[in-house]
Amino acid sequence: MAQIALIIMLLFVFTFSFQRFKLYTFESDNLFLFDFTWIKQHLFEIGGVNLFFTSFLTQFFKFPIVGAIITTIVYISIIYCIVKIAKKVTKNLNFGIISLLPIGFLMLCVEEPFYSFRGHVSLAICLIITFVYLNNRTLFAKFDAIFASLFALLIYVLFGSVAWLFAILIIVNSICQHKFPTNGIIAFIALFVCCTISYLCENFVSIEEAASPLQYYNWPTSYLITTCAWFSVILAIIVLIFANKLNNKYIKSVTLAVMIVAFGFALSKIHKPDVAKMQHESYLADNNCWNEIIKLNKRKPTKTKLISYINLALAKQNLLLDRMFEFNQQLPTQRTDSRIVRNEILRMESLVYFESGHLAQARKAAFNSVLITTGGIEPHDVLRLIPINIAMGTKKVAQRYADALSKTLFYSESAKCALTDTNKILPSKSNFCELYGFANDYREIVEADTQNVVAQQFYIAFILLSADKEKLRNYIETTKNANLHKRVQEACTIMFTTDECRQMGVTEKVINEFEALKKGEKIADFYRTYWYYIAYLNTTLKKQ
Repeated sequence: MAQIALIIMLLFVFTFSFQRFKLYTFESDNLFLFDFTWIKQHLFEIGGVNLFFTSFLTQFFKFPIVGAIITTIVYISIIYCIVKIAKKVTKNLNFGIISLLPIGFLMLCVEEPFYSFRGHVSLAICLIITFVYLNNRTLFAKFDAIFASLFALLIYVLFGSVAWLFAILIIVNSICQHKFPTNGIIAFIALFVCCTISYLCENFVSIEEAASPLQYYNWPTSYLITTCAWFSVILAIIVLIFANKLNNKYIKSVTLAVMIVAFGFALSKIHKPDVAKMQHESYLADNNCWNEIIKLNKRKPTKTKLISYINLALAKQNLLLDRMFEFNQQLPTQRTDSRIVRNEILRMESLVYFESGHLAQARKAAFNSVLITTGGIEPHDVLRLIPINIAMGTKKVAQRYADALSKTLFYSESAKCALTDTNKILPSKSNFCELYGFANDYREIVEADTQNVVAQQFYIAFILLSADKEKLRNYIETTKNANLHKRVQEACTIMFTTDECRQMGVTEKVINEFEALKKGEKIADFYRTYWYYIAYLNTTLKKQ
């Protein structure tokens, strides 16, 4: 019992520590709508019950700890069923470490970019149904083959292609009991016919999708790890059956250690720290935890785009100009990231542009993010689209977005508030300012809303990052008699003569610091300055 409790604890600790924010993204990708039409539409799909049940569960992943708890329960139910199915053949069976093998593959599945939690749920339910079938097989012994086929078809219709695993498991069970697997073979044939019919009826775009774990992915991609998870269930059951007498605790300990090392190595190969970090930041940003985002980011040589969570967090704290050069800042560029991280980037860009008042770009990013979300509703982006469309005069569109969110559990009230929120509504002349370049866009936004501190900081930050002498001069001329930020003064010392600097309002202190720096003094404070950015960080300017 202590061993089982330890396994449960380890599964939860791993899931909560390393994957809770990935699980959090499942909530957005599988949003459940309390709408009869939506429910009816999905229930009549192949695997519709699985989609319905999974979407209902994952809506609670909005709270990462709940996602970790539910996922751990799914893991434990799978382990329990594997042990119980094996016990049907060998009556005296203790808990086997090998039953953890499929769980390792499922943990790897979570790291796959297009994987859906439906794969977890379908596997757990398939094993539960398999156990119930094998446990009550004597009730319909005369019609075993018929009932096996009916069970297989029922699993396929309700929960998808995982029904193949059910057919294989009852074949394995029959062979281990020294019986000819008539029931399993007939169930196999029935499934093949059902898959072919579902494909011909255009329920799936290919026979591959109709008959494989590809059903449990949101995009055509490799599904090797899920396939391995299925076959590892079969392997685990076979090993448990034939290794029942191997109860040596040292053998179990070595087996567990080897499995942990193997899956740790596999995890390190497919885990993408940058994506995981962005998912963590997304959760913090959605919950307005700006200080936590700043704490999460440490000074690293990796590039930091101007449009990023960390820069937004700094701007929200009015610290962007003070601390931006602690990071390797880069100018906004056309994103060339792979499709794997595209959705995460769009969500981030939508939020940053929205908070800084650039409604046109915010709408563009939010709309594109919604387009590539499985269910067509990415709640946080849709929430931003409501006030954006109100600001742009398309109130009917805003109302439709609000109506969609009104059918959700956690976003209904937020949608109502968004309909009446005027905090982000700018004068119409600044709404479509995406045609004149980044700096000009933000100049118009700042002119339209002088209270938008976030936009002001991004505007000045872009001028500094681009090292554009004329834009810097124009900015200073339009802000005469205003105290220049120290980073702006540092930029002036590089771009203008000492006399020009004094005329522009650069203090003697900054001028002296620059002179001291040229003599090799005060190096300790160098990395926080604009001078450090020009000298070491900005590779674009060096190429020019």
